[in-house]
Amino acid sequence: MGCQFSIWRQSAMMSMGTWSLAPETPPLTDGTSVLTSSLRLTTEGLRSRVSGAGFITLDVMLGTGSQLVYSGIGGSTGNVLSILAFLGWESLPLVNLGRDHVGATIHREFTNLGANMRHVRLNRGLMSPLLYQFAGEPSEAPRYSFACPVCGRTRRFHESLVDSGGDEFVRCAAESNVFFFDRVTTGTVRMAQAARAGGAFVFFEPSSISEDRGLFDTALSCAHVVKYSVDRIREPLDHRLSSGFVEIQTLGARGLRFRKHSLAPDWVDLPALRTSSVSDTSGAGDWCTAGFLHALFAGRGANELRDLGYNDIYRALRLGQSIAALSVGHFGARGMMRAWQPSDALEMAQRILNGVNAPEWTGPARTHRRLSSVCCVDLTSAIPQPGRLSTFF
Repeated sequence: MGCQFSIWRQSAMMSMGTWSLAPETPPLTDGTSVLTSSLRLTTEGLRSRVSGAGFITLDVMLGTGSQLVYSGIGGSTGNVLSILAFLGWESLPLVNLGRDHVGATIHREFTNLGANMRHVRLNRGLMSPLLYQFAGEPSEAPRYSFACPVCGRTRRFHESLVDSGGDEFVRCAAESNVFFFDRVTTGTVRMAQAARAGGAFVFFEPSSISEDRGLFDTALSCAHVVKYSVDRIREPLDHRLSSGFVEIQTLGARGLRFRKHSLAPDWVDLPALRTSSVSDTSGAGDWCTAGFLHALFAGRGANELRDLGYNDIYRALRLGQSIAALSVGHFGARGMMRAWQPSDALEMAQRILNGVNAPEWTGPARTHRRLSSVCCVDLTSAIPQPGRLSTFF
């Protein structure tokens, strides 16, 4: 791969737990070796703060007919913020939502996860995004649609959901340890610029190259890590990135690869980890991102992350892949959060890195609930709403 490096013993109490590497850990001489270190991650200790702006939606997974299989916060930004809250981070969504049943459901779930919701407003002038997922066979790629299967109405992401936060969102981003964004708007780029200037670690996960190339290039220039799918962005971004960037390219079932331009131009390949049970692959990439960030911050503070080496990136990505491998055994992008405790998920992720196959999920295959209507207007009666949510309407 054009690079050779070794792992040294490290042990330190950090903001999210303890990171320790056994001295017998073999050196990594290529990008395909399976990490067998004694990496230990916990959800205890001082909390790191992550803020995020971009695609936050309500996911509704439907089975055959009018069967509700899963519902919950979705979108890359929504998933990453939710997963990190689950892992013990202080999570701050920087988004405004519609004053509607979808926005109330998203708000409630974030609140139940312990997210800091002080910047989120429910506004009658906005419409909260809603995304339908149609469940198929586990071997099939997830199928999504913004269009309601009954009335055809669409509830898509709109830049006003994040840009309406103005200076308040910008200040919050600047005070975070990590800022995550997945959409390019005037507001998200301002937040990314402020976050980087304030010393935050900026993670950008675009789903496509924006029509506004100038704004897209500005977004790239703010990021320390850029992660994207080769299925969506086919051209490498190396010519758009400066030497300090970490570029992560996901390859679907083949795993992923990464490179840091200040170290070497060659890609380091990380094959996908094996799992014995695949129920639903939606959200796996977001679990990988959250696991990657959790591993990085278990080892050091934000100021130290500017000098990441290949070993640091490799270790963190391998942990991310491991916890993603666990997630696909559950239905829904974050179904694993409703089945396991965070400490159990992290422990099993480590066992996978040590060569143990992911366990098969022994819970119900799917939880079906027959609905009288799956229309976007009627879903409020299908998704349980605590009485306290009535104050939002």
